[in-house]
Amino acid sequence: MMTLSLLIGAIAAYWVYNDARGRGHDLGTALLWSVGTIAALIIFLPLYLLFGRKTPVKSRTREDFIDVEATPVEDSIQCTMCGGKVKEDFKICPYCGFTLKPTCSSCGKELNREWRVCPYCQTPAEHK
Repeated sequence: MMTLSLLIGAIAAYWVYNDARGRGHDLGTALLWSVGTIAALIIFLPLYLLFGRKTPVKSRTREDFIDVEATPVEDSIQCTMCGGKVKEDFKICPYCGFTLKPTCSSCGKELNREWRVCPYCQTPAEHK
């Protein structure tokens, strides 16, 4: 009788170990589940079936990673008026018409929005 219970415990432990390894558990965790199953089959096998089984973890392949340096990134900014995503070199937002980069009406140089006077030609700045 004792031999039969040990044989059933060993078979269950073997199954638990293989199932745990197949489902993504590391070696130590799979061994703990299987040794626990041999020691107390009636306790550890139901616990493993309820809590120990998890979905298999897919190992990451080379294609899963994105090479950031090789991926072209479009330079974009957010329009301060409407929040639309626009290219960094746009002068006016195509969504709301807001002037993104104001220019001097006299010399045509780019101005900061905070400037009241063009520092290049001293013309008063006109912002929309």
